[in-house]
Amino acid sequence: MDYNIILCKMEKIFLNLGFKPVLVNGIRFMRYQDYFCKITFLKDWSAFVIESADTLKDAEKGILEDGDLYYMDISENQLLRQFESDLVRDFISD
Repeated sequence: MDYNIILCKMEKIFLNLGFKPVLVNGIRFMRYQDYFCKITFLKDWSAFVIESADTLKDAEKGILEDGDLYYMDISENQLLRQFESDLVRDFISD
């Protein structure tokens, strides 16, 4: 799997769920209500992580919490389904 292709598909999932892209200090975040999320690929672990902030102020300061890891050792469909499910659970279903 090419991590750039997966990253693009993850961004589409964000958009389909109602997140909007915003720049905070030159860094691209996906915003949903007061949540600011970004995806980081951890090359050494071959995994993606959702980093998030509960406020714009925290996003501006780089105070981000790490969410679940999404390892590339599972199928692409399984990874994307879990990613979408976790976004709904953690940010939309409050």
